[in-house]
Amino acid sequence: MFEDIARDNRAGAFALTRLAAERLLAVVASSKAADPGTFWDELTDACREMVGAKREMASVVNLAGRVLAAAERVVLSGLSPEAAREAVYIECTRSMECAAEAISEIGRHGASLLADGAVVATTSGSQAVLAVLERAAGDGEPLSAIVSESRPALEGVALADSLRRSGVKVTLVTDAALPRLVSRAGIVLVGADAVSERDFVNKVGTYPLALAAREAGVPLYVAAPLDRFIQEALRGPHDRGRDPAEILASPPPGVTVENPYFESVPLALSAGIVTEEGLKAPPDVAAVLSARAVPPALLQILFHRT
Repeated sequence: MFEDIARDNRAGAFALTRLAAERLLAVVASSKAADPGTFWDELTDACREMVGAKREMASVVNLAGRVLAAAERVVLSGLSPEAAREAVYIECTRSMECAAEAISEIGRHGASLLADGAVVATTSGSQAVLAVLERAAGDGEPLSAIVSESRPALEGVALADSLRRSGVKVTLVTDAALPRLVSRAGIVLVGADAVSERDFVNKVGTYPLALAAREAGVPLYVAAPLDRFIQEALRGPHDRGRDPAEILASPPPGVTVENPYFESVPLALSAGIVTEEGLKAPPDVAAVLSARAVPPALLQILFHRT
C-alpha cells in the first residue's frame, strides 16, 4: 500500500505525508476487524509499513506516532473497533488540515524576515520555502531568488518555475555553483525533512551552501513545520544511496557511482528555524523535543520490538 511512497524521489515531505495519511484512512475504511485487538494489529502493521517506506522523513514518523497514540487510547479503554476507526480518521484528517495551516503560517512568519528587494538563495524544492517566498511576493515586495537545480531529480527546476509564476525573479544555477554565488544573496532559506537537537536533514548540497553562507556572512534560515522536529535517536538513516543510474547509467569498469539524496547539517550553521509558531533559535529545538512524549507503540516499530 505504501510502495509508491517508498519509490517517490520527487515529492517533498508535505505531499508524501499527506498521501501517507490518505493511505492510512484507506486502511481504516477497508478494515473488517470485529474486535479492537484485531483492528490494533492491522493498524500497527500499516504504520510499520508506512514508516518503513519513508523512515527518513520525520513528518511520516510523527504521523504514525500520533495515529497510534490516538487509537491506543480507544483500544485500551475497551471501546469498539468502530470507535478506534473514528479515532484514526479524526487524527489523520486533523494532521492533513494542520499541515496545510502550518505551511501557511510559516509563509507569514518567514516573509517578515525578507527585506524589500531581498535576494534569497535556496536549494531543492521545499513547500515551506515556496510558501515564504510566495507570501512575500504577494505582499508586494520585489524579490529575487537564486535557485540550484537540485540534481538528480531537479526539484530546484520545478521550484524555479513556481517562483517565476508567483512574480519572483529567478536565477537558476547548477548545484556546484550555488555556494560560490551565495554572497549575492541577503539570506539563505532552505527546507528540512527532519530537525533534531544538533542538526537538520535536507537535500545533499545544503551543507556546503551553509558553510559558504557562514563565510560570506549571509544568515541561513530553515523553514520547517514542527512535525519535522524529531529526536535524533528516533530519526531514520538519511544518507542511504539511491539509484546510481540517475547519475551515470553505464559507469566504466573501476568506477563506483554513489547517489545520496540527503545530508545532515549542523544546526549551529543556521540563524534559526521558521515554524508555524514563529522563529525558533537552534537551542530551542531540544526543549521542544524534550516536551514530547513518544508512544510506546511507535518505539516498538522503530526498534523492531514485538
